[in-house]
Amino acid sequence: MTQFWIIASLLTLSGMALVVLPLWFRSRRTTDQDVSDKASNVAYFKEQEAELNKQLDQGLVTPDDAALIRTELEKKLLEDVAEREEKLSYSHSSNKGLALFLALLIPAMAVPVYLHLGARTELSVTEMVMDPNVSHEEMITTLQAWTDKRPDNAQAWYLLAGRYMAKGEVNKAIDAYKTLYTVTEGSPQAAAQLAQALFLANRSQINSEIRGLYQDALSKDENNTTALGLKGIDAFEQKDYQQAVQAWSKALSLESNLSARQSLSVGITKARKLMGETVAELRINVELAPELSDLPAKARVIVFARESGARKPPIAAIPLQVSDLPKEVILDDNAAMMMGSGSLSDAESLDVVARITLSGDVAQVDYQAEVRDVNIKDNSVIQLRITPAS
Repeated sequence: MTQFWIIASLLTLSGMALVVLPLWFRSRRTTDQDVSDKASNVAYFKEQEAELNKQLDQGLVTPDDAALIRTELEKKLLEDVAEREEKLSYSHSSNKGLALFLALLIPAMAVPVYLHLGARTELSVTEMVMDPNVSHEEMITTLQAWTDKRPDNAQAWYLLAGRYMAKGEVNKAIDAYKTLYTVTEGSPQAAAQLAQALFLANRSQINSEIRGLYQDALSKDENNTTALGLKGIDAFEQKDYQQAVQAWSKALSLESNLSARQSLSVGITKARKLMGETVAELRINVELAPELSDLPAKARVIVFARESGARKPPIAAIPLQVSDLPKEVILDDNAAMMMGSGSLSDAESLDVVARITLSGDVAQVDYQAEVRDVNIKDNSVIQLRITPAS
């Protein structure tokens, strides 16, 4: 915010200069013009006086007439100069007064106008979103101010509803999502989020209102992962496991959030088992060696399985971040389907690897853990402790 006010101050000063300086220099130009006019008047007087003296010498006018004419010329010169000085004085003071008035008016008006019409609240929201130390209460207070200021702003309502959900205030989140649904004229994202909030408020049970909302969302966006997740839950509750697997598998192919992917994968596995299918899965506990506690929190960790004894592409993989560790993850045929390199069930034995590459180049491994020759039918949890790569 400090940087913003510095920039705003510089812009205000620039605006003041653009308005004030022309008026100021115009005043100076007026002064210069007046000096020139005075000189012209005096020159004209001298020319007339010289002509009068010439006529006097030639006897064309009498000395008394010449004296009278000279007096008239002097009188006219004095009147012209006095009148010009009066106009100049008024113009000069007027220009300077206007310049001073505008110099004070611009900053005096800029601040209240900006506070009323500007994006001060939006800037505060941006800063708070980027600050991990901001509490839910502080964020909610700022977002409420934003929705009060911009009641038709969909982003403000979306963020506010999300904060209510994160804080566990589901009923307030529902109200915010309902407003979002109205503001966006029934957007698929608003319909899906509202359906999910109502689902949580209804003790994780689908009812007709929730069903109508997720169906509405999918009719407008067939790739909405939230709505697909609810569709799978609805089908699962009705024991239509095939439809549940289809909905969740599609959501899994689109979802990037790790927690959501894991939940979808668990649901698919459960539905397939209830359908009588055998689902291969590996349960893996991934952790860092104590000496690696200073690794960047956002450094990427890849956990994958590949056929033993061959440097083939991974069959199944899950991306993590260092901040996620320690964590138990599941690699199963659902994750394998996303890779398109076969299935875990078809492999006789597997090498399970967790790898960190700080440079982003997968060919240069900085830290790694590996367990070889894992039998897919062994249901024990695989332990991977990541250490510096040798």
